[in-house]
Amino acid sequence: MYIETFTPTEAAAFVELPTKKIYKEVEYRILPEYNPPRLNFAALVYLRLIKEIDFITVDFRSSLYQSLVRALEQKLPTIEIARFVKIEVESIAKEVLEFIKRFQAWKENLVSDPNIMGGETVFPNSRLTVRHIGSMLDRGESLEVIHEDYPYLTEEDIKFAQVYVKAYPSVGRPKKN
Repeated sequence: MYIETFTPTEAAAFVELPTKKIYKEVEYRILPEYNPPRLNFAALVYLRLIKEIDFITVDFRSSLYQSLVRALEQKLPTIEIARFVKIEVESIAKEVLEFIKRFQAWKENLVSDPNIMGGETVFPNSRLTVRHIGSMLDRGESLEVIHEDYPYLTEEDIKFAQVYVKAYPSVGRPKKN
Protein backbone atom coordinates (compact mmCIF):
# COMPACT_ATOMS: atom_id res chain seq x y z
CA MET A 1 0.00 0.00 0.00
CA TYR A 2 1.14 3.56 -0.74
CA ILE A 3 2.41 5.25 2.45
CA GLU A 4 3.00 8.90 1.47
CA THR A 5 0.47 11.46 2.66
CA PHE A 6 -0.87 14.41 0.70
CA THR A 7 -2.14 17.91 1.38
CA PRO A 8 -5.79 18.61 0.57
CA THR A 9 -4.71 20.76 -2.39
CA GLU A 10 -2.54 17.95 -3.77
CA ALA A 11 -5.39 15.47 -3.29
CA ALA A 12 -7.84 17.80 -5.03
CA ALA A 13 -5.49 18.19 -7.99
CA PHE A 14 -4.74 14.47 -8.25
CA VAL A 15 -8.40 13.38 -8.21
CA GLU A 16 -9.75 16.46 -10.00
CA LEU A 17 -12.12 17.66 -7.28
CA PRO A 18 -12.47 21.15 -5.80
CA THR A 19 -10.29 21.65 -2.72
CA LYS A 20 -13.40 22.84 -0.86
CA LYS A 21 -14.97 19.38 -1.37
CA ILE A 22 -11.90 17.75 0.21
CA TYR A 23 -12.17 19.98 3.27
CA LYS A 24 -15.90 19.20 3.53
CA GLU A 25 -15.11 15.47 3.74
CA VAL A 26 -12.72 16.24 6.62
CA GLU A 27 -15.26 18.58 8.23
CA TYR A 28 -17.96 15.87 8.04
CA ARG A 29 -15.41 13.58 9.75
CA ILE A 30 -15.51 11.13 6.87
CA LEU A 31 -11.76 11.46 6.43
CA PRO A 32 -9.42 11.51 9.45
CA GLU A 33 -8.61 14.98 10.76
CA TYR A 34 -4.96 15.93 11.24
CA ASN A 35 -3.35 19.27 11.89
CA PRO A 36 -2.09 20.28 9.41
CA PRO A 37 -4.49 18.32 7.17
CA ARG A 38 -2.84 15.29 5.53
CA LEU A 39 -4.58 12.61 3.49
CA ASN A 40 -3.43 9.06 3.01
CA PHE A 41 -3.65 7.01 -0.16
CA ALA A 42 -6.94 5.40 0.92
CA ALA A 43 -8.42 8.91 1.12
CA LEU A 44 -7.32 9.61 -2.47
CA VAL A 45 -8.90 6.35 -3.67
CA TYR A 46 -12.08 7.29 -1.79
CA LEU A 47 -12.10 10.81 -3.29
CA ARG A 48 -11.59 9.46 -6.81
CA LEU A 49 -14.57 7.17 -6.26
CA ILE A 50 -16.67 10.04 -4.88
CA LYS A 51 -15.93 12.00 -8.04
CA GLU A 52 -17.66 9.24 -9.99
CA ILE A 53 -20.62 8.64 -7.65
CA ASP A 54 -21.36 11.96 -5.99
CA PHE A 55 -24.95 11.32 -4.98
CA ILE A 56 -24.68 9.54 -1.65
CA THR A 57 -25.29 10.74 1.92
CA VAL A 58 -22.61 11.73 4.42
CA ASP A 59 -23.27 8.66 6.58
CA PHE A 60 -22.96 6.37 3.58
CA ARG A 61 -19.77 8.12 2.44
CA SER A 62 -18.28 7.67 5.90
CA SER A 63 -19.07 3.95 5.82
CA LEU A 64 -17.72 3.73 2.27
CA TYR A 65 -14.42 5.33 3.29
CA GLN A 66 -13.99 2.87 6.18
CA SER A 67 -14.73 -0.02 3.79
CA LEU A 68 -12.13 1.29 1.35
CA VAL A 69 -9.52 1.58 4.09
CA ARG A 70 -10.14 -2.05 5.11
CA ALA A 71 -10.09 -3.21 1.48
CA LEU A 72 -6.76 -1.50 0.81
CA GLU A 73 -5.24 -2.83 4.05
CA GLN A 74 -6.41 -6.36 3.23
CA LYS A 75 -5.58 -5.98 -0.48
CA LEU A 76 -9.14 -6.85 -1.51
CA PRO A 77 -9.73 -6.28 -5.23
CA THR A 78 -13.43 -5.39 -4.79
CA ILE A 79 -15.91 -4.47 -2.09
CA GLU A 80 -19.65 -4.86 -2.13
CA ILE A 81 -21.40 -1.70 -0.94
CA ALA A 82 -24.96 -2.77 -1.63
CA ARG A 83 -26.78 -5.67 -3.17
CA PHE A 84 -25.71 -5.80 -6.84
CA VAL A 85 -23.20 -2.96 -6.36
CA LYS A 86 -19.49 -3.76 -6.24
CA ILE A 87 -16.61 -1.34 -6.34
CA GLU A 88 -13.37 -2.30 -8.04
CA VAL A 89 -11.04 -0.95 -5.37
CA GLU A 90 -7.93 -2.40 -6.98
CA SER A 91 -8.73 -0.72 -10.28
CA ILE A 92 -9.33 2.71 -8.72
CA ALA A 93 -6.21 2.37 -6.55
CA LYS A 94 -4.08 1.48 -9.58
CA GLU A 95 -5.41 4.48 -11.51
CA VAL A 96 -4.67 6.92 -8.68
CA LEU A 97 -1.27 5.38 -7.93
CA GLU A 98 -0.16 5.47 -11.58
CA PHE A 99 -1.22 9.09 -11.87
CA ILE A 100 0.72 10.06 -8.73
CA LYS A 101 3.82 8.14 -9.86
CA ARG A 102 3.77 9.79 -13.31
CA PHE A 103 3.24 13.23 -11.76
CA GLN A 104 6.05 12.79 -9.24
CA ALA A 105 8.46 11.49 -11.91
CA TRP A 106 7.56 14.49 -14.07
CA LYS A 107 7.96 16.89 -11.14
CA GLU A 108 11.50 15.59 -10.41
CA ASN A 109 12.66 17.00 -13.78
CA LEU A 110 11.51 20.54 -13.01
CA VAL A 111 14.02 23.21 -12.04
CA SER A 112 13.78 25.59 -9.10
CA ASP A 113 16.80 27.89 -8.92
CA PRO A 114 16.87 31.30 -7.22
CA ASN A 115 18.88 32.62 -10.19
CA ILE A 116 16.21 31.61 -12.72
CA MET A 117 12.89 33.48 -12.71
CA GLY A 118 13.33 34.41 -9.06
CA GLY A 119 13.23 30.79 -7.95
CA GLU A 120 9.86 30.04 -9.57
CA THR A 121 9.67 26.44 -10.82
CA VAL A 122 10.47 26.21 -14.54
CA PHE A 123 10.60 23.52 -17.19
CA PRO A 124 14.11 22.06 -17.75
CA ASN A 125 16.44 24.10 -19.98
CA SER A 126 14.04 27.03 -20.17
CA ARG A 127 12.82 30.12 -18.38
CA LEU A 128 9.20 29.09 -18.88
CA THR A 129 7.44 28.72 -15.54
CA VAL A 130 5.23 25.74 -14.84
CA ARG A 131 2.79 28.12 -13.15
CA HIS A 132 2.43 30.15 -16.38
CA ILE A 133 1.40 27.10 -18.41
CA GLY A 134 -0.89 25.71 -15.71
CA SER A 135 -2.54 29.11 -15.30
CA MET A 136 -3.11 29.39 -19.04
CA LEU A 137 -5.13 26.17 -18.93
CA ASP A 138 -7.05 27.36 -15.86
CA ARG A 139 -7.97 30.52 -17.77
CA GLY A 140 -9.38 28.38 -20.58
CA GLU A 141 -6.58 28.38 -23.12
CA SER A 142 -6.67 25.32 -25.38
CA LEU A 143 -4.00 22.62 -25.46
CA GLU A 144 -3.51 23.34 -29.16
CA VAL A 145 -2.70 27.03 -28.65
CA ILE A 146 -0.30 26.27 -25.79
CA HIS A 147 1.41 23.55 -27.82
CA GLU A 148 1.66 25.92 -30.80
CA ASP A 149 3.29 28.60 -28.64
CA TYR A 150 5.54 26.13 -26.80
CA PRO A 151 6.13 23.19 -29.18
CA TYR A 152 8.86 21.71 -26.97
CA LEU A 153 6.32 20.91 -24.24
CA THR A 154 4.77 17.47 -24.26
CA GLU A 155 1.06 16.88 -23.65
CA GLU A 156 2.06 15.50 -20.25
CA ASP A 157 4.01 18.71 -19.47
CA ILE A 158 0.92 20.76 -20.20
CA LYS A 159 -1.49 18.50 -18.30
CA PHE A 160 0.77 18.17 -15.27
CA ALA A 161 1.45 21.92 -15.22
CA GLN A 162 -2.24 22.40 -14.51
CA VAL A 163 -2.12 19.74 -11.79
CA TYR A 164 0.97 21.43 -10.33
CA VAL A 165 -0.79 24.81 -10.13
CA LYS A 166 -3.77 23.24 -8.37
CA ALA A 167 -1.65 21.13 -6.01
CA TYR A 168 0.74 23.95 -5.11
CA PRO A 169 -1.16 27.25 -5.30
CA SER A 170 0.70 30.55 -4.91
CA VAL A 171 0.39 31.95 -1.44
CA GLY A 172 1.40 35.25 0.04
CA ARG A 173 2.88 38.27 -1.61
CA PRO A 174 5.34 38.16 -4.48
CA LYS A 175 9.00 38.19 -3.43
CA LYS A 176 10.78 41.54 -3.37
CA ASN A 177 13.89 41.92 -5.49
